[in-house]
Order: sequence, then C-alpha cells, then structure tokens
Amino acid sequence: MYMLKICRCCDSIIGELEVDDSRTLGMDHSLEVIGNVAYTLCSQCMKELDISGVHYYQ
Repeated sequence: MYMLKICRCCDSIIGELEVDDSRTLGMDHSLEVIGNVAYTLCSQCMKELDISGVHYYQ
C-alpha cells in the first residue's frame, strides 16, 4: 500500500511511502498516519523550527 507524505506545517507534498499490511512496524516515529496520508515535517520547516541556534537573553 502506498501512502502520501505531507508536511504538517506548510502542507507541501513530500513524497510517498510504501508500507505493508503490518502498518507501523519499523516506521519513523515522526509520522502521524491518518487514513492513507502520513503527516511529517519537511526539511525546510524542520530548519525553521530548530531552536538549537537561538540565543535567549534575560
């Protein structure tokens, strides 16, 4: 079965994912599967959400 991978932030289509009937065995834990669509983050949104380089001042 093929599933469509969509970014949950910008709604862009990332690609497709092939899964067998065993469903989520061995799949990435960042995927949220709803029906035949797998929601995840694209690399651009992942970079925007990365807070490791942010400096906080008090």
